Amino acid sequence: MTYQRYFSCIIAFVIGIISVSDVDSLYAQQNSSDNDTEYQFASSVYGSTDENLPFWFYSNVHGKVDPSSNNWLNEISVNHELWNTDKLRINIGGEAVFRLSDNSTALFPKAYLRANAYGLQLDIGRFSQPIGLNNHDLSVGSMMVSPNAMPVPKISISTPTFMDVPFTSGHVQYKGMFSHGWLEKDRFVSNAYLHQKYFYLRINIGPWSGTGGIVHNVQWGDTHPSLGKLPQSFGDFLRVVTGRAASESSNAPGSDITNVIGNSLAAYEFGLRYEHEVFTASLTRLFYLEDKVSTRFRSPWDGVWGANIIFKDNERLISGITYEHVNTKQMDSKEWELIGAADYYDNGIYNHGWTYENDVMGIPLILFENDDIANNVLVAHHLGLKGQLMKNVNYKTFITYSRNYGTQDDWVENPGNNIPKDRPDITPREQFRQDQYSWLVSLHYDFARYENLAANVKISSDFGELYDRRLGIMIGLTWRNAF
Repeated sequence: MTYQRYFSCIIAFVIGIISVSDVDSLYAQQNSSDNDTEYQFASSVYGSTDENLPFWFYSNVHGKVDPSSNNWLNEISVNHELWNTDKLRINIGGEAVFRLSDNSTALFPKAYLRANAYGLQLDIGRFSQPIGLNNHDLSVGSMMVSPNAMPVPKISISTPTFMDVPFTSGHVQYKGMFSHGWLEKDRFVSNAYLHQKYFYLRINIGPWSGTGGIVHNVQWGDTHPSLGKLPQSFGDFLRVVTGRAASESSNAPGSDITNVIGNSLAAYEFGLRYEHEVFTASLTRLFYLEDKVSTRFRSPWDGVWGANIIFKDNERLISGITYEHVNTKQMDSKEWELIGAADYYDNGIYNHGWTYENDVMGIPLILFENDDIANNVLVAHHLGLKGQLMKNVNYKTFITYSRNYGTQDDWVENPGNNIPKDRPDITPREQFRQDQYSWLVSLHYDFARYENLAANVKISSDFGELYDRRLGIMIGLTWRNAF
């Protein structure tokens, strides 16, 4: 995209927002004085000492930042309330990102219609919907769905908050979601579908609460370059929803008949929370499931541990602390088997794996490079902190350490790494270990004289063996308003 076309897109988008704003203002005057429109404009510049940006500049930002060069981002977002009554609320929203980099482009991470009624939420379009109990602004990102990739366009029905089970006086609550989405055309299996659902149950006893749930994601259907049309009838959809194998009489590949239809990944997830008058403390545990074997806890150590303390006074020096431990080393392997066989996030039929628009949809520590999952055997520790340094100045900081081993295709080992002399092809996995450190310090300043204006500064660095040593800085301005 040339500079002229780039700025033409900006001007056209701004004119469109202004035009819609005028129409919406008239509509609001005629219908409800409570309707409002929220706008946000942001401009930011990213630079690095290396040709690539640091890890925490391009991870968990919905695919907006180009990791391979310096960036200038201009972002415009709008949310308008169309209708608001005691029983029904309807919103529309959108976001446009105009990026100048070595891969300049215009992106539209959000464009949605949202309706809320009787505790249910209907979303249609492209919108952010992270999945998991420990998926917040201090997290490294959920292994299910994180903010790492651009949101997938879909239709979703959900309970956005925990709802009381009738006749339990709030002691038992539930939360659920069911959605159908469409993946991009430009991937190995073009125009595949995305099925997602989850269900959590929570028990509340005094200040304590315990939560348990299951998450299920499936990439399925449409056209494989050599196998042709994959199973995608309504009957196949019901098999996807219920987690069953494909019919033996269908044109499904053998793995879909012996296992389940499509590329499935799921999780059992549990949480324990304590509500104090000063803070909320919580522990979470996600057990990652790649296939049917995983559902029987074949790899009990694989997944994510999370621990959080969030203070209710956000004006403290430390208002939130998060620690997470990630492990993906076992991958359903028994003691005598080569580990890594489950090949997390990858799939033999859906070769682009658990990605969308060339970004991993789950935890960003698992890497996608050259159209393939490039690093999914790892152990990581992540620490996140946030708080207020002084009036109008808030901060957030990350420190992430990981031991990375690539994928099973990169190495071969035998139990105990005792290498027989007659097997020179066997390589100890430890020879492929790459230790990596990445950190981020983010500062947010609200101007006292201009209540709608804020400045943002980020400093980040990578050092270790997985990435080149690099140091980066981001400087940006944000303006937001509501009418």
